[in-house]
Amino acid sequence: MDFRLLESGQEAEASRLVGRVFHRSVAPLFPSEGVEEFLSYATAEAMAERREQGNLQLAAWAGAKMAAYLEMRAGPHLAMLFIDSPWQRQGVGRRLLAHALELLRRREPGFSRVTVNSSPNSVEAYRRMGFRASGESQTKNGISFVPMYLEIAQSKVHT
Repeated sequence: MDFRLLESGQEAEASRLVGRVFHRSVAPLFPSEGVEEFLSYATAEAMAERREQGNLQLAAWAGAKMAAYLEMRAGPHLAMLFIDSPWQRQGVGRRLLAHALELLRRREPGFSRVTVNSSPNSVEAYRRMGFRASGESQTKNGISFVPMYLEIAQSKVHT
């Protein structure tokens, strides 16, 4: 598995991967308002715009195929982490997150916490990566999530 920054022109592939995983695993939990809200956030154009604004975007590649996509915004906040089905539960998400944290350490030395708004069905996966809930389940614009955080100083994330 190869972990690289998303390059200009790869947004469409990232958007397709995110959409595929979202439709299969998350969309059934959301009302149509939430599905529309999320899909507007996950377009190739929106991804390109956020990269221009400084969001960290990484992809995991299995040969020429994108296996996972991660995006972090300032805070730092994990905005997206989507792993395609064949690579789920194989440590790809954990390794991709570790790679992102290493890049963030170079960009923003001294940060000690990463937050995420986990979809309800991903809470356990984030817990296995060391995240803890910081509040109760919430819904905004039709998107249900559990706010979570990862203390970096105490975590043992390995690449």
